[in-house]
Amino acid sequence: MTIERQLLHPRHWPAWCSVGLLWLLAHLPQRLSYALGAGIGNVFYFLAKDRRHICETNLRLCFPELSDIEHKILVKKTMRNQGVGLMETLRVWFIAPDKLGVEFELLGKEHLEVANGDPGIIIIGTHFTTLDVSGALIGRQYPADSFYRKHKNPVFEYILSRSRGRYGEPIHRRDIKRALKRLREGRRLYYLPDQDYGRKSAEFVSFFGIPTATTIGTSTLAKGGRAKVVYANQRRLDSGRRYRVEIIPMANFPSGDPVADARAVNAILEENIRAVPEQYMWVHRRFKTRPDGDAGFYE
Repeated sequence: MTIERQLLHPRHWPAWCSVGLLWLLAHLPQRLSYALGAGIGNVFYFLAKDRRHICETNLRLCFPELSDIEHKILVKKTMRNQGVGLMETLRVWFIAPDKLGVEFELLGKEHLEVANGDPGIIIIGTHFTTLDVSGALIGRQYPADSFYRKHKNPVFEYILSRSRGRYGEPIHRRDIKRALKRLREGRRLYYLPDQDYGRKSAEFVSFFGIPTATTIGTSTLAKGGRAKVVYANQRRLDSGRRYRVEIIPMANFPSGDPVADARAVNAILEENIRAVPEQYMWVHRRFKTRPDGDAGFYE
């Protein structure tokens, strides 16, 4: 991907300076990068009070059995992992996966194979702090398209598009027709259904025992794209020196019942979270949209 001439205009030089700094941070040795990320996360804990409050609220809701001390320890670990994930994201922006200097174990890779004439595959990715590095490590062997939101800054949009384009086609998040066409052609699509996108195209189904607005987009894409659906169970090991992703096929999906499908997605995600709760991105308002008449959680 060549740099457009207009991106070299002096008004973009501050952005390019920022990119240069990020490039330098991305090329730190892995152990130093992990330590710096953990340090950034510790700072987040004390300074990012709004995000810490969201994290605390989410963890109280989902793990009510924890004591106050256990809860505080988990919040601190979670915020630390946010910083680690940030540094990992920088690394995959600027470094090819085979140059990251980490070990990667991909289990169930046979579920990602697509032969000529086979339907495409939707890979359910979720908002763990390992999201970007796991996606890149999968993508080096099994390229997958993905939805994206265009960055407002054209320099950062160039960097992000360049990074995404190594692993598949970046598809604008509103271009559903393009995604369906690619799936029907036997392509893979990396899809993230685990945030609160509001009431539109969502159903309230259980997530950690809480009625949670959950998109039915996974069912819509699977049906319209005639695609198989698998879940990418992910985790970081050995202080970021190893990553393990297990590809798990979703049986009878889509089932014809979008509510049951949404419940199945939440159930397998919950199982993944319970194994490594501190690695999930609890800093987003997962329970922002409430059923009519229910009070909000984050006030």
